[in-house]
Amino acid sequence: MTLIFNKQVEVGLNEFNEPITELEQISVDDCLIAPITEPTTAREQQAISQSRIQMRIHLPKLFSGDVSNSTVGYDGKLFEVDSDSVVFMPENTPTRWNRYFRAEVITQ
Repeated sequence: MTLIFNKQVEVGLNEFNEPITELEQISVDDCLIAPITEPTTAREQQAISQSRIQMRIHLPKLFSGDVSNSTVGYDGKLFEVDSDSVVFMPENTPTRWNRYFRAEVITQ
């Protein structure tokens, strides 16, 4: 499926040397969504114990952009991508997807 990630990117500095940001929309085709039902980190375990919805977004090998610290809409909900990507070695990854991010719902 195609997902649209919304990411604040720095485009310069103002007169007070503070960053100026703009919202960039990043479209990624051929994403794979998987719910997190078996936590692998303390953060995932905490989210499950608090009944928060979370998922893994697998990105295709053909996409090399950065969607960390962005938001994405899925299934009528807004999710925040809150982790660095986990990248698998291409030679050990027979599928089309070689990295994933964790995302947690921020609006339902």
